[in-house]
Amino acid sequence: MLIPYYSFGILYLVILAIFLFFLFLNMYHLVRFGFFDFSGKISTFLFISAWVIIFFFTWLLLKDVNWLDTFDMFGEILGDINLSFLPE
Repeated sequence: MLIPYYSFGILYLVILAIFLFFLFLNMYHLVRFGFFDFSGKISTFLFISAWVIIFFFTWLLLKDVNWLDTFDMFGEILGDINLSFLPE
């Protein structure tokens, strides 16, 4: 079963969209209700910094991937099984 790499990219983008929805929802509540104290500013800064670092390293690691290439998911597992009893 050949699976293209871009299918994982699509799955990643769906998960990223869900994450960004919750990110903006949480950032709105943090700015609206808790940004004026010191711990609100520090937690906002740490959260955005961690988010930027994660996406920078994600981009750094995935920028050279050939997204049109495929891989065989069960090739080695099914290659060892003798399927001679199946009709051709």
